[in-house]
Order: sequence, then structure tokens, then C-alpha cells
Amino acid sequence: MAKAATAKSVSEKKKKKAAPAATASIKIKAKKDKGSKADKKTSAKSKKRDGFDGLAKLVDHPMVADLLAAGAIAAVAAIAEHQMGKGQSSSKMVKSVGKAAAAAMGKRLMGDLSAIGGAAADAVKKA
Repeated sequence: MAKAATAKSVSEKKKKKAAPAATASIKIKAKKDKGSKADKKTSAKSKKRDGFDGLAKLVDHPMVADLLAAGAIAAVAAIAEHQMGKGQSSSKMVKSVGKAAAAAMGKRLMGDLSAIGGAAADAVKKA
């Protein structure tokens, strides 16, 4: 008996159709003030573009190229030194290569900054 009642309720559910939804009219007002969402999206995109352009200009700077070259040369030297010893694991080699590259780049950067500081001090003395 329980089966018959269940079967009947399922068939009744299938026969019922949903009533059509009432249509609603929506009025959209365009705002021209600075706080609209479209303006915020475009300003965020322009900020991202400006940041990317600034980064691209930085990478093109000769000082950055010199720093990268110094780090690359130190890394190659550390790899060559590791190949001669062959007793270290690869993880130790990666650590030593990173340390050598960072040390070379830091030394080069500090030398360049001290030269710039010395030139600025000379310019102040002349003025």
C-alpha cells in the first residue's frame, strides 16, 4: 500500500507544471560620476598597465643588466666549482649557486650606489 501511495504522489508531481513567472521591467539609469564601477575597472587596468610599463623600463636599464650579468657569471663559476668537487648533492649546489649570485649582485650594487653617492656629494660641494 505504501508503494501505491508513493507512486501516485510522484505521478502527480510530474503532472503539475510551474506557473509562468511574472515579467518585471527594470529601469537602468546611467551615472556619470567618478564612483561608477566601470570607471573603477578601467582605472585598475590602467594602474596595472602603468606598473607593468614601469617594470619594463626598469628591466631595460643598463644598471639592471650589469647586475644580472654579474649574478650569472657568479652562478656559472659556482656550478663549475661544484663540477670539479662532485662530492656535493644537487641541493647544496643550488644553494651555493644562489649564494654566489646574490653576493656578486650585492657587491656590484653597493659599488654602483657608493659611486652615485660620491658623485652626488661632489655635485653638492660644487654648488
